[in-house]
Amino acid sequence: MEATEVVVVSGGGEVCDLVTTAAAALGYGTTVCEPESLAGRWANAGTVFIGLDSAAEVAALELARRERVYLVGADTGAAALWSVPLGAEVIVLPQGRGWLSSVLADRVGGAGEVVAVLGGSGGVGASTLAAGLAWRAADSGRSVALVDADRLGGGIDLLVGAEGEPGWRWPRFAAADGVLGDLREFLPVVDRVSVVSMARGADLELGRESLAAVLGSLRRNFELVVIDPGRNGSAVCREALRQAGRSLVVVAGCVRGVAAAGQVVRALAPPAAEAVVRRMPGLRVPDDVVEESLGLPVSAWLRHDPSLAVAAERGERPGLSRRRGGLGRVCEQLLEAS
Repeated sequence: MEATEVVVVSGGGEVCDLVTTAAAALGYGTTVCEPESLAGRWANAGTVFIGLDSAAEVAALELARRERVYLVGADTGAAALWSVPLGAEVIVLPQGRGWLSSVLADRVGGAGEVVAVLGGSGGVGASTLAAGLAWRAADSGRSVALVDADRLGGGIDLLVGAEGEPGWRWPRFAAADGVLGDLREFLPVVDRVSVVSMARGADLELGRESLAAVLGSLRRNFELVVIDPGRNGSAVCREALRQAGRSLVVVAGCVRGVAAAGQVVRALAPPAAEAVVRRMPGLRVPDDVVEESLGLPVSAWLRHDPSLAVAAERGERPGLSRRRGGLGRVCEQLLEAS
């Protein structure tokens, strides 16, 4: 059985027709099965969609938890009730039709890698590390997109000096839904890195459907997508983490920084997470203490470098120092381990 197979469990024609049509448009095969036949397909299916009409029967099977399970229907109350025992994300109809297509498009062949860079506390340098990873990967010849999904972060375009570059920001994508085409020609580019940034001004209520649609396009057209999801726990933040194949949690190397990062990790449960420890002047928490406290491996540590903060204030590309613990060396190390 191919890992791209889509399995639908529902006696309702609307759910079956919706999923089958969306899957066919992306070249996926679809299998509609009864709840009692699901156990044999559960582990190997690429994606499983469960109609609300079949939720109780599937829950009674007590199948092992797995990723990419979606509960589909129009009754939000019933969806909330069954999503927990099924370990499923909820797609509410009719407004979730576009997101359903985006979910399926996640696994189109040739999709690039998505890396989320998550701050364990404020001001720890997550955005700087995200930008450094993007530029180091671009310097090595990879096609790279840098995505800012933190609506309260001030805009990553200021950090990388892209605020004056022509191109679309998130407000132009606010109504995006479903499967989008190639966005490369519309995005600002700084030193070969395409940037999707927030805009300053009126607050933007970015939805997870829009984020999923844009990330789906980027994954299909770039080898690497680096995303700064913020840490506010919103639906957008969680969708960004859901799409990531790898999460880097930047941790301040002090007792309070480790404690704060632990709260973030427990609240957001980032997938395939690793810790990157930023050394603080005069302070050092041993790696084994960080690993034990967070339940994450420490993949790298960043030395304290005041020049990074100066570059960020000026909107200049951060120096990619290749000294031990320097930003350039750490980015190389993380990319090589990818």
